[in-house]
Amino acid sequence: MSSLAERSYLSIGQVVNLLRGTYPDLSNSKIRFLEAEGLITPHRTPKGYRQYSKADVDRLEVILHLQKTRYMPLSAIKQKLDSASDLSTLAFEVGLLTDAPMKVASKETRQKLHLIEDVPDILGVDIAFLRQLADNDLIRIVRSPQNRELIDGRDFEIIRHCAELSRFHIEPRNLRQYVIAANRESALFEQVLIGMLGTDDSDDDREAKLDRAFKTLHDLTDGVRTALLRNRVFESLNAVVEDADVDAIDDEITRAEQAAQGRAAASYASSISSSGISPLDASELAAQPIRVLPLDAE
Repeated sequence: MSSLAERSYLSIGQVVNLLRGTYPDLSNSKIRFLEAEGLITPHRTPKGYRQYSKADVDRLEVILHLQKTRYMPLSAIKQKLDSASDLSTLAFEVGLLTDAPMKVASKETRQKLHLIEDVPDILGVDIAFLRQLADNDLIRIVRSPQNRELIDGRDFEIIRHCAELSRFHIEPRNLRQYVIAANRESALFEQVLIGMLGTDDSDDDREAKLDRAFKTLHDLTDGVRTALLRNRVFESLNAVVEDADVDAIDDEITRAEQAAQGRAAASYASSISSSGISPLDASELAAQPIRVLPLDAE
């Protein structure tokens, strides 16, 4: 395998192609200018060619985002970057990770196989990262009869999501649990979808119907999964219900029960009073003599 296939850097042209959709005015010269100003420091080959790692691209995105949304001068951006303890945290704080839309591949791109060497140009991830995804069964590397390594376009969405998660230091090896869950859950989905679609294979719109039915099932099960996961995380971080909250709820319920009993007693006393019968309280009952009548003799 050539060294190109093993590269873990992007060229300056590849970086421009990757980010130009979000930053249309980005150019090679602008990136070189940012380097001259000391904001980014790409790796250099022995021949002097610039090579950009994923960390370089992430840093560049923060710079461009702050310029575009905050209109910050480069000196202020450099100070902000230099004082940040973690680039991912800074990107989240300035809104980059939530504002940047996830790129969606066209249907034509999803339905074809791509040489692994071409994927960095399309998605902006390095080949080493793709191999990590494949090693953890998140994607599959297909080998052609001539031993070329190919990536299925349908895996592009997974690659993009995993690349975004890596900004939070969640690596492919941390995502193995989702592979196991998907393998287990797919059997359930298949059974339900077969029943929903029937056995008619002649319908030209079958793929669209399958997609709608899958989305319905996914939204429902994902709602359960998300709620369970959120509850577990928040409980672990003591952000849901604390002991003090439980005590307060107990006190509130006790007061409500006592108030209800008082209202019931008042209502009973009022009904007795309106009937003309004077009820005896406990002290009056205690003052009454108890008579025991003898049994009649035979």
